[in-house]
Amino acid sequence: MQGQEGESLDGVSGELPSKIIDKCGGIPLAIIAIASLLVERPHEDWSKVYESIGFGNGENTSKILSYSYYDLPSYLKPCILYLSKFQEDSIIDTKGVIWMWIGEGFVHLEKEEASLFEVGQRYFNELVNRSLIQPMDDTYDWSTQYFRIHDIVFDFIRKLSGVENFITILDNRVQHASPDNLRNLKETGIPSSDSKVRRLAAQNQQLQCFPEHSMDDMPEMLRSLDIEDSKIENMAPLHSFRVCRVLHLQNSHVPISLKHLGRLLHLKYLDISYTPIDVLPKELGHLKSLQSLVLINIGLDELPPTVCSLTQLMCLVASGFKRFPANRMGNLTSLEELQLETIVGRSTTEDLVVELGKLTRLRMVRITFFEELDESLQKALVRSLCSLLELQELVLASKGLSQQGATMWEGWEPPMQLRRLLIYGIRFSRLPGWINRSRLPRLCFLCLDVYAVEVQDLDNLARLPELSYLELGGSSWPPGYTVGTDGFRNLRFCKVGTALKFHMGAMPRLEELQFKVYAGYWSWVEDGVPLEQFPTKEVIEDLDLGLDNLLSLEKVIVQVDCSGATAAEVQEVEAMVTRAVENHPNRPTIKMDRECEGNILSDERRVALLQQHIERHLGVLEWKDKPDAQFISYLRKYRHLQKAVNFIDCAGARMCEVEKVEAAFRRAAELHPNHPTIQLIRTNTDEMVSSSDRPDTELDDDHDDSPDNLLCKLQLRN
Repeated sequence: MQGQEGESLDGVSGELPSKIIDKCGGIPLAIIAIASLLVERPHEDWSKVYESIGFGNGENTSKILSYSYYDLPSYLKPCILYLSKFQEDSIIDTKGVIWMWIGEGFVHLEKEEASLFEVGQRYFNELVNRSLIQPMDDTYDWSTQYFRIHDIVFDFIRKLSGVENFITILDNRVQHASPDNLRNLKETGIPSSDSKVRRLAAQNQQLQCFPEHSMDDMPEMLRSLDIEDSKIENMAPLHSFRVCRVLHLQNSHVPISLKHLGRLLHLKYLDISYTPIDVLPKELGHLKSLQSLVLINIGLDELPPTVCSLTQLMCLVASGFKRFPANRMGNLTSLEELQLETIVGRSTTEDLVVELGKLTRLRMVRITFFEELDESLQKALVRSLCSLLELQELVLASKGLSQQGATMWEGWEPPMQLRRLLIYGIRFSRLPGWINRSRLPRLCFLCLDVYAVEVQDLDNLARLPELSYLELGGSSWPPGYTVGTDGFRNLRFCKVGTALKFHMGAMPRLEELQFKVYAGYWSWVEDGVPLEQFPTKEVIEDLDLGLDNLLSLEKVIVQVDCSGATAAEVQEVEAMVTRAVENHPNRPTIKMDRECEGNILSDERRVALLQQHIERHLGVLEWKDKPDAQFISYLRKYRHLQKAVNFIDCAGARMCEVEKVEAAFRRAAELHPNHPTIQLIRTNTDEMVSSSDRPDTELDDDHDDSPDNLLCKLQLRN
């Protein structure tokens, strides 16, 4: 509140800022609230604010909050009061609240604004900026997914909402929803016995009857009903709540029949979550004004097709169903938010990925597929994504891990406003070319699995200006990649499948780092490709990662791959990483997890793999159908190999099969880093067979068109 070196600000006496702080009584919330008030006011008005708060009666914080409330624009006042319906200390879902505001009619479109939800987001951000709500800042995300309300603010808005008869709260102190109970609640502050209940929230209740018979007129005027964590024995029929706009039942037992649900013609928001119901009737389709529908684990197997006739629906969240009307989803052309979990069955999946392309207003898509998204499904999906020009968030998860080249995904041009991209269950051969700062300047949340990560991929990711969360999986990584000071400027969470090096000042905002280190050398085959991984302490000498250069680091999780290492080598690597973290000035927490412990080598096996000369007996029948990658991986296990003598057991094999195996070993030797000499000695040649001794059906059906296999087939047929 002061200029540099204690100088007074223009138009403000030197004592006024100190007086205002004193007025706050040292309470941080009061200081933040008053600062939020003053920041947008001219300095000459500060004295008026100070005088309006009042003096030394011990209630300055309440007066500051009161001033903050009455200073709000008219459109924000009902939004903040509405939050008093939640339970104290709740962690509240931001999107759900905004859709409720929309259902209540609090959110209004202005000129040039295309989306009610985006206006609601603006309202929410204004309340955050005024310090009236607290965003949960632990998701490393571009948008606040959850928030909470400070206890003092919560007490203030709950009391005020009662005084203004905005919301009536039934909590543990009220056992019956009777007129006396509702009209005499001190905590709600209802001003008179003539007040009508417009919005009612029941929390942690066990009620015999709701409402009681003496309150028969209450349902007819109720605009909003919220029942949470409660059990009600008897309840008024649903059709009696005829002007209700918002109906929210969560984690409760409510003996309510939805038979006449279609009569609630004013209903805008319907949320039934973790509350079992008997049936979703066809009359659900009569709710032509419904904007938001949330159905989560309600005990039913099928989402009825009648849902697809709700043409005004903007938000659909459905979870816990086994059957979806996927072939009719394209009718919901007003949808902006779609969350479905879990899509079961091939035909349902095929229908959904096609229908998705008809929902051109979608901003947010989250879908979990039980099926693996193979090539044909991905092609259809990409075609549909090309129609979603408003998309800001895409989260896809599928069963298994589908291997896929990047070619088909290169055909998608994501909209520039895309902020969240999470794809689970698909492994890209390489990072899609459109993931760069010019195509996706607003991308801040990225989760992908890439087969081979290249240096240029990491360079492109480093240049994304708003990237705050990165989870990148891969089988192959550039060794010893160093992060400089000019990239990843806003990254707060990083999970990668390798160890990176960090220069001083790298990733200045990084709070959590998850990475993998390799304790030993290992070679393997994946999807027909030979891969190898070198010990991290060799790639990055002595595991000097530069972790102490990450100035904001708070948490480290390390995966130690034990493959190809002895137990002593694993322990050595763990100790080296632990020391590096413990030496960090922030003393971040560390968690160490081992993987592939079954591949730890005994000391004897370790000595064997260090041999320069090997002799092995190998059977043609065992190796004849293996891909070249398997031969390459076999020899690469011996890192120091200079000479290999292989005794080739020909028993039961044809000549062409013997020659095929020998050729594969020669190629593997040529591709070994040491180019070892290889000697192939045939054994049991007298036990070889001709084509007449063993049918060649297996080879005829084989689609391997390699030269060796074609030659083998030719020899057999001749």
